[in-house]
Amino acid sequence: MPVKKAAWYEVTSNDQLLTPCLLVYPEIIRRNLTETIRIAGSVERLRPHVKTHKTPQIVKLALEAGITKHKCATLLEASMLAECGVPDVLIAYPLVGPAIDKLVQLMAQFPRAQFRCTVDNPVSLNRLSAALERCQRSIDVLVDIDSGMHRTGIPAGEAAIALFAQIADTPNVTAGGLHIYDGQNHQPNELERHAAVDALMTPIREMVNELRQRGLDVPRLVCGGTPTFPMYAALEDAGIECSPGTCTLSDYNYGRNYTDMACIHPAAVLMARVISRCGPNQLTLDLGYKAVSGDQPAGRRCHVLNIPDAKEVGHSEEHLVIETIHASEFEPGDVIYALPAHVCPTVALHSHLQVIAGGEVVGSWPVTARDRFYH
Repeated sequence: MPVKKAAWYEVTSNDQLLTPCLLVYPEIIRRNLTETIRIAGSVERLRPHVKTHKTPQIVKLALEAGITKHKCATLLEASMLAECGVPDVLIAYPLVGPAIDKLVQLMAQFPRAQFRCTVDNPVSLNRLSAALERCQRSIDVLVDIDSGMHRTGIPAGEAAIALFAQIADTPNVTAGGLHIYDGQNHQPNELERHAAVDALMTPIREMVNELRQRGLDVPRLVCGGTPTFPMYAALEDAGIECSPGTCTLSDYNYGRNYTDMACIHPAAVLMARVISRCGPNQLTLDLGYKAVSGDQPAGRRCHVLNIPDAKEVGHSEEHLVIETIHASEFEPGDVIYALPAHVCPTVALHSHLQVIAGGEVVGSWPVTARDRFYH
């Protein structure tokens, strides 16, 4: 995807913006949502992951676009979605310990929202059932399938079939389908990603056919993340729901690696300032790894838009040192725009997003679901 030039993202009146900060552009977000729906084929085949932005105002933009099903990882994300009026919320993360009771509390607090969750073992299933029994409630439960990432889930096959059947026979829960996340499939080559998805879907389809032969309905298959989003969108299997996350805001890595999604553009940009000229060809920016995620390899954590030859040579909590032959052209206080390499954990580092329209700051959106419940 060709990245927009720095001039497109520039803020005309930036004197009052403390840096580092994260800018968002609602116009691009709306376009990205429109393109995401187009790729999916319809809003019914779309269940985007809220973990990328964690922000109520962006959830509301999705609702305005007709997207009513969402996926999340944390209970606070689930609470935020329900508070925004999202009618269908899937928590795709193992709930253990007091998290199960907190889910039941959320169900009571937001009775208009239909919550769903995932399990990959009978122990968690039985504890969930017992907690729901005490409150006389029920919930849809999806079997979490391990498609090769080996993080959570159970491989498609007899054990997964048995767990699905157990859900169908367990009080206070209903068998809601399968959850299939393949984060290991991030091949830049489009054909290789198609082949990887085709391979992992073979045992899934066999499992679904076996369940249906046993009289068990499989109402939905919640599939994939952003890299494999177009691949699942192209499938004709009944019940497919695609769950990309990064598409909403996008970032430098996704734009560079997945040219088949060139219609999706970065909608979140870091604004920083030069704080020191520390050498003849070096600048220090106020863009440490408390402002841009350090989960990517050192030297590849962001892409500076208005210094095309910038090379990251040092990164610490509050400082980013870059090397450039244009260092002499910059003074302390000069503004820098950079795309995060990975936007999802970068958003979680910021309490607010600065909203930009027409080159002006028009508001500030709180990243309310960056926190967690602790009591």
